[in-house]
Amino acid sequence: MKTYLSKSELLEALRNAPKGEKRAEILSVEENRRLIYNSGANVTLYAGKIQDGKNFQEKLGNIYLGLIERKNAKTARREGVGALGGLSERISEEEFNQLDIAEQERLIGLKDDVIKGEDNLPYHTTDINIISRNTVKRESFEELGNLGIYDNPIDTSLMQPLDMSAVRDDNYAINIWNGYGQVWAVTPYCYRLEVSENLLSKLHSQSLENQHEQNSEAQSYLKMPLFEALPRFGKRDGAVLSEDGRDMEYDYRYPHEWLVSWKIAADILQADTKAMLNLASEVQASVNHQISFAKAAQAMGQNLDFVAHVLELNPGTVRQMEGNFQLTHQQKFRSSAQMEK
Repeated sequence: MKTYLSKSELLEALRNAPKGEKRAEILSVEENRRLIYNSGANVTLYAGKIQDGKNFQEKLGNIYLGLIERKNAKTARREGVGALGGLSERISEEEFNQLDIAEQERLIGLKDDVIKGEDNLPYHTTDINIISRNTVKRESFEELGNLGIYDNPIDTSLMQPLDMSAVRDDNYAINIWNGYGQVWAVTPYCYRLEVSENLLSKLHSQSLENQHEQNSEAQSYLKMPLFEALPRFGKRDGAVLSEDGRDMEYDYRYPHEWLVSWKIAADILQADTKAMLNLASEVQASVNHQISFAKAAQAMGQNLDFVAHVLELNPGTVRQMEGNFQLTHQQKFRSSAQMEK
């Protein structure tokens, strides 16, 4: 596969290539992908503690996630649920150095890679830990602002990271971009943050009661039970479908954000193998569509070993969970078919 020397050459190649496999081949070359690289970052808020119960739906019944319901600002078409966050806003070091100090200072808070340095002067950083946390701070303020919520409660210094640095979120460039405007090949950085249940309740109610900004990119902010969030990837029917055929009134928009919900569950269950296997079976039994770590991983250009790395579980455990998804779904399908006879 050809390696392109400039961003303009690469964009022309992508513009002329058919959407799908041909564009994916171009971006499979890391030197090409780097020409349009950008990072993204997001945070999932969660609250609650495990409790006694006869099944995992009861045991996890007091644990909630905060999830934003996304929509298209122009069409109001639903675009899935997910964490607060988005694309990083950056400036190149060359462009930064061409500005005077006053102009550089005005970029603090607007560009995620411009910060106050040790000498209290504007500084251009390449530290992804700083950039991604700044992205969450800026994007969460903007998204909650869409819902009329302006007292941003997120302390980015307390966020816990998940290692998603191997993810290739290039779907927009490969399957959607029409050749006009900005296009990025994105590596997302995912965080989780434990908060109070009262905060999630407050954000949810404010998102319903407050006046939303014009052309809002958010429908509401949900306080969703963790157990209900765990199956939300892979539903293939619905009134509003994504470009890959998933229900955007139900599914997470992005598989990497969906995996965060499973990481929260794994942490709560202390990565206990038996508990995780039983949880996989019970979550699958609660829905009609088949859940699959393997398909989510494929959408990220990864495999089950990557899922195991993110969840900090033994790879064998993740493979057994995947098997439980398949087996439980098959058993439920057979049982439904027999009842219809």
